[in-house]
Amino acid sequence: MANPLSRVAMVALCLGVVSASATKSASPQGTAPHTMPASACDDACLTGYLDHYLSALVAHDPARLPLSPHVRFTENTVPMKLGDALWGTISGMGTYKIYFADPHAGEVGCEVTIRENGTPAILVVRLKVVAKKITEVETVVRRGAEPAENLEKLPQPNPVWLEPVPAAARTPRADMLKDANLYFDGIVHLDGNIPPFDATCNRVLDGTQDTNNPSYNEGWANGKYNPAALGCRDNMNTKIWAYIKSVDPRRFMIVDEKMGIVFGFFMFTHPGTVLEADVPGIGKIPMPPSAKRPFNVEVAEFFKIQNNKIRQVEGVQLALPYHQPTGW
Repeated sequence: MANPLSRVAMVALCLGVVSASATKSASPQGTAPHTMPASACDDACLTGYLDHYLSALVAHDPARLPLSPHVRFTENTVPMKLGDALWGTISGMGTYKIYFADPHAGEVGCEVTIRENGTPAILVVRLKVVAKKITEVETVVRRGAEPAENLEKLPQPNPVWLEPVPAAARTPRADMLKDANLYFDGIVHLDGNIPPFDATCNRVLDGTQDTNNPSYNEGWANGKYNPAALGCRDNMNTKIWAYIKSVDPRRFMIVDEKMGIVFGFFMFTHPGTVLEADVPGIGKIPMPPSAKRPFNVEVAEFFKIQNNKIRQVEGVQLALPYHQPTGW
């Protein structure tokens, strides 16, 4: 969920783009192909390309990579030349790492912690390779030390991200996309009963678990009322996210069927005109000042799906000017 408070203020490779409408019954459009091209990498091949990319990044040397002559690169939605921005300022890798790969679509991505001139940050990377050349590189850098430090306080990522889904519990590819899309329908329609949440679901955004965490206060807590103390479904049913007008585009980039992970980039639009939330059983809660202005938030987010249920959500948020394009 895009929080209006301080957190909003954050060898071969391959990829592709799909989108979904923001209507309640919508399902993702243009889903990834079901047949793997003859030249495609398997999971190990794709993650090898990701390792190669991160190694070249830390070495400040994009010439090490097998690049397409027309490679496209963005950092934080801004198109630029590969080798610019973080390529000049990264000073090392951190200790947190989650990979996801989609051989069907030829895409691979990650969430990792890094150091930028010595300061911790979170980096999300999406890569696409065609004919053994990198054709697309999309990155989000969540700057500010605290989110990365919070991730690194964990001994490792949540085990659900690191464990393959048993074959009998895997969800069909099309259903994985549908389940993740319903998450955003639930946000837009203020209805936590729309997404197929597992009873154990938790969400981590910008390094902080903001569900089932009564010790955390996003700024909404009011006496006995604290949405962060609730699970995924009940948190969404508080309707505190009323300031989010739409989530569009919804770019579902990677479906990792073996690991049960759906990953993408999602643009949240906040017009700044919603001044309060009508919380069931509580009453009207005023929006914090930072939500009372027009702005967008791009969220690089991924979902663990098992037995057709959303078990875990994790991602990073990037505050942007109102109606900022994705760069893609």
